[in-house]
Amino acid sequence: MTSATTDSHQIDGTATVRRLPGIAFAGIASFGAGAVHAAAAGIHAEHPQLARLFVGIAALQLAAGLAALLRPSRLVGWIVAVINGVAVGGWLTTRIAGISWIDGLGVREAPQFADAACAALGAAAVGAALAAALVGWRAAHPVRLGLPSLVIAALAVPAMMMSGTHAHAAGHPTSTASAAVDESASHHDTTGVGAATTDTMPHDHATDTTDTTDTTVAANAAWPRAWDPTQPIDLAGVAGVTPEQEARAVALVEATLRDLPRYADTAVASADGYTSIGDGVTGTEHYIKNSIVNDDAFLDSTAPESLVYNVEADGSRTLTGAMYLSDARPADDPKLTDFAGPLMTWHLHDNLCWAPNAEGVMKIVGLTDANGVCARGEKGAGANPMVHVWIVPHPCGVFAALEGVGAGTAAVSEEQRVDTCHEAHNDEATMPTIEPKPYDPTLPIDLSGTPGVTPQQQ
Repeated sequence: MTSATTDSHQIDGTATVRRLPGIAFAGIASFGAGAVHAAAAGIHAEHPQLARLFVGIAALQLAAGLAALLRPSRLVGWIVAVINGVAVGGWLTTRIAGISWIDGLGVREAPQFADAACAALGAAAVGAALAAALVGWRAAHPVRLGLPSLVIAALAVPAMMMSGTHAHAAGHPTSTASAAVDESASHHDTTGVGAATTDTMPHDHATDTTDTTDTTVAANAAWPRAWDPTQPIDLAGVAGVTPEQEARAVALVEATLRDLPRYADTAVASADGYTSIGDGVTGTEHYIKNSIVNDDAFLDSTAPESLVYNVEADGSRTLTGAMYLSDARPADDPKLTDFAGPLMTWHLHDNLCWAPNAEGVMKIVGLTDANGVCARGEKGAGANPMVHVWIVPHPCGVFAALEGVGAGTAAVSEEQRVDTCHEAHNDEATMPTIEPKPYDPTLPIDLSGTPGVTPQQQ
């Protein structure tokens, strides 16, 4: 292999060497990107597959960078370009859609300094390596790497420090930072199932500057805590939650606030394939898109499996949140429980009775009795665990489940559930009891007074 410093020449009377323009810079940039990946690997130890992937990428980038510096060649240039190109492509994918088959990368995340700097170094390595491979050997002035090395170090070292201490949590708002809330989201006061009026919301404890550090930490440790989408997202300080789990949960809330309001109008939801399951009588109505319930997507804010609407007194619907369903699996499957740790309780609605309506569409017609039997219709399988994300205020937290009758079951006991408030209002049935009225054809027809029934429907 030809050395980068052999075959001296003269250009305009100045000594030159035969070299591959750009190969040295590509090597340094690849080395910097590999160092950032290596620093981040340890933080991902809770996801062995992801941690091994980071270690592997880091090793390849470091080795390619070293080869480019010590044994430059056009082949090495292509190798540097391919390795770093794959790394940058993977990063772009995780920022656009997530990678469902890699544990820990299932949900897209917003770019942050550490990962963006790593991707920038990888992209620089790709560009310089491609230039070297395509241009080939030529006589040129000796390269000076002092300034490029300082620039790359100035980018890589802070990125290593941030990726090694904050993982993916850096850049996400918590109780002390501003949340990026989509102002197009509906913040109406709601009183139905899964929503609370704003006058029940406590003041944000983060604004109380008289609290001591110990008091603030103790307050942050309480979970679940009331949720108000107009305030900073506060998922910090919950025991047993890792920085990566917190960051994923925050990213999901941010994405839901951003993407869900497109379905504020039920007509838009219907046009996109969502259909009501017929539970509007409870005050809350779910629209579900059956075609995506068992697909490979996981917690995709652009295509939630179910939309949750509050049924207003005038019969209109107000979008209140998303109900994300996984594919069929146990509610305590690690894919689910590892996503946000103790912040979420995945649960099942396995006590619902279904029957076809006049059009042959399956709708909810009731609940099973104490023996698990449906008086009407058939019991659904209830095999798809779910979790809610609310875009309106909720006293039981952003991931709170519907409570009362039909609230469903979880893999943990009722006392351990973190998607309920364990307060007095939880014991009240949220599905109203509708007493049938005796019918006498000699009297005026009386179909009034049924919650969720519009004047037109009546």
